[in-house]
Amino acid sequence: MKIKALFLSAALAFSFTPATQAADSVSVDELLNLVKQGQARDDKEFNQRLNRFNRSKAEQERMVAEMTAERTRLENLSAQKEKQFQENETKVADAQERLTNRLGSLKELFGVLQQVAGDTKAVFEGSVVSSELPGRNEFLTNLIKTAGSSSELPSIDQLERLWFEMQREATFSGRIAQYNADVVMPSGETVKKDVIRVGGFNVVSNGNYINWDLESARLVELDKQPGSRYNGPAAELAGASGAALTGFWIDPSRGQLLKIMGQSPELGDRVDQGGVVGYIILGLAVIGILLAVWRMIVLFAERSRVYKQMQSDTPDEGNSLGRVMAVFKANQNADTETLELHLGEAIAAEIPRLTRGIGWIKIISVVAPLLGLLGTVTGMIDVFETMSLFGTGDPKLMAGGISQALMTTVLGLVAAIPCVFLHTLTNNRSRELMMILEERATGILARQSEQQTSAKAA
Repeated sequence: MKIKALFLSAALAFSFTPATQAADSVSVDELLNLVKQGQARDDKEFNQRLNRFNRSKAEQERMVAEMTAERTRLENLSAQKEKQFQENETKVADAQERLTNRLGSLKELFGVLQQVAGDTKAVFEGSVVSSELPGRNEFLTNLIKTAGSSSELPSIDQLERLWFEMQREATFSGRIAQYNADVVMPSGETVKKDVIRVGGFNVVSNGNYINWDLESARLVELDKQPGSRYNGPAAELAGASGAALTGFWIDPSRGQLLKIMGQSPELGDRVDQGGVVGYIILGLAVIGILLAVWRMIVLFAERSRVYKQMQSDTPDEGNSLGRVMAVFKANQNADTETLELHLGEAIAAEIPRLTRGIGWIKIISVVAPLLGLLGTVTGMIDVFETMSLFGTGDPKLMAGGISQALMTTVLGLVAAIPCVFLHTLTNNRSRELMMILEERATGILARQSEQQTSAKAA
């Protein structure tokens, strides 16, 4: 094709340039030589490719022959393995049948052993004794696997160790032991601490209760302790000597009651449940109590001064009775009606001093329950809103509103009861002083009237 193209181009060159044919004869010879050289080069490359192809074909034929032989060999080997596998299956079945016949009733025994080992493992996983005796569960896991296997039988040593571990668990459950163990702190840090184990019930350290976590199989210190009432004996137990007797609170549920007690809200948590209304009630209660204490102090001091004035005829204007007597001294020459008016005016001036702040105590004792009722209503509104949004499937969602409703009522009553009592006490004390003033004023008027009547008769 290349040669034909070259000839065609040469013919075209001659056809387009006839006038210069003689001058270009050398170029045509050169073009012919180039064509001959290109044909020779193409023939050489073709022969090289042909030789490579022949060599590749022979190599492929050789590889096919080798793979065919290998396939034949593997087929023969597979047939041998299948035959051997069938023979082994027959041998295994015969051996299994012989083992079953020889075991007899021992097979049922191993089944019971597997069940007992499983129950014992469950007990050990939930026992706080495992914090002192680690590694027992691995042995029981291997024993359960061995007892349930059809190709391996438990040994006498394994059976004896199972009995030993069960006996050791019972023995340790009746002891109070002190040892060093890893304890997970509330912050998540694991530290080495000296702990005291009380039987199979509780573990304490430095007066704090520690629970045995089943999932992680580790000792975990409670992030919220049950309180000083229970932590105090725990601290005393750590400092007690071997011969000393000390009290200690035991959780028979092995930590469940301690968790519940830790989750129970304390006084501060209860107050927080009351919300803003609860704090307002407490603020009013504090104001009412402080006001009542202040008035009680003032009235008791005034009472002592009044009783002291009752022993003297010299008026002392440092007390209410003395000021009333001073008015009498200033108007003792007046007639009875005028003196009565002056004494009434003096007593009326003393009444605000004696009853100051008592009315506010009464108002607080009335308003506090009303605020509690307000908190109850708002809490129930929150409950109904929660029920409308999330339904009634989860009671925890409604607990916040119910707690606020109940706690505001409780806080209102707690604030009202002492305020009512203190109001009654301060009111009676002020009325007692007012009665003394009225009694003394009446006595003064009676003596003044007698003196004026005697003077007129004389």
